[in-house]
Amino acid sequence: MSAPKTPPPYPVTYYPVVTQELFRSNAERIKDKPYAKYFSGDMRLREEVLPNLKEALDPADTLSSGPEDLNTLLDPGYHRREMGFGLTESGHPYVAGLNRFPGCTAEMFTWWMWWHSVEPERYSLWHPYCHVQAVPRNQDVLTRPGLSDLERIVGNTHDIVEYLGSQRMELVANFVDPAELGLDTSRFEAAGYHAYACADIEGGVMIHLARDTEDGFEVRSRFVFDRGGPGIDAGDEAGRAFGHGMAYELFVHLQSEFTHLSTFLADLYGEFGAQHP
Repeated sequence: MSAPKTPPPYPVTYYPVVTQELFRSNAERIKDKPYAKYFSGDMRLREEVLPNLKEALDPADTLSSGPEDLNTLLDPGYHRREMGFGLTESGHPYVAGLNRFPGCTAEMFTWWMWWHSVEPERYSLWHPYCHVQAVPRNQDVLTRPGLSDLERIVGNTHDIVEYLGSQRMELVANFVDPAELGLDTSRFEAAGYHAYACADIEGGVMIHLARDTEDGFEVRSRFVFDRGGPGIDAGDEAGRAFGHGMAYELFVHLQSEFTHLSTFLADLYGEFGAQHP
C-alpha cells in the first residue's frame, strides 16, 4: 500500500450540465464493482497547470507530427513549454501535457492503459464526468494468457466515447509501436522512458511517454492534429477557431484526467494489478 498522497490544491468546479448528468450515471453503474471505492468526483489540477489555461501557446513552441520534431522529446530535459494548447505553425490543433505520478512506476502506467478498457466502469474512474467508454476491437488480448501488459495495448484499436467540454466525441485510437510514428525507440532507455502509449488518432497522433523521476514517473503528452481530419481546416477561419477551441478543451481534459489518475493508480494497482483481466 502506498503512502497517503496530498491531493493537488486546486479543485475543478466547472462542469457542463451534460457531464454532471454523466457523472451521476457513472456513479450509479459503478457502485457494485469491486473497485468502486476509487470512483471520486474530486477532480483537481496542480498549480503549474493554471497559467497555461489562460493563453494559447506561441506556434513556435509547438511540434509537428514529423519525426524530426517528435524525437526532440527524447532529448535531455524539457521543452520550453511542456504544457499548453494552441495551433501549430501550420495552423493545426496542438496540445502538450506534463503529469507527475509520485509513488508510482512505469509498470503501473502500462497496466492501466489496457486494464481501463475491459469495461466502461473502469474507464469512468479516469474522468468520472467525461468518460463514457473505451472499447477495444480485439477483446481477446485482454484475457489471453501469457501476454505482457504492452502486448494487450499495441496493435489494438479503441473506439472511445467521451466529452470534451460539453461536446460528445466519438474517437478512434489505433495503438501502435511508437517507431511507427517516427520516434527513435533505440533512444528510449537513455532518455529514461520505460512506458508509453502512442496512437494514430483521426487527423493526427497521440503521444504519451512515461519517464522515470526521483519519486515515481512523469508522463509527457503531445496531441498533434496535422494529418487531416473532419472539421479541422487550417486554412479556414472557422476551421482554425474550431481547432483552437478543441485544443483548449482537450488540454483541460488531459490535465484533469491524468492528475486524477495519479492520486489512486498506486493503490488500484496494488489491489488489482495481479489480476487478469
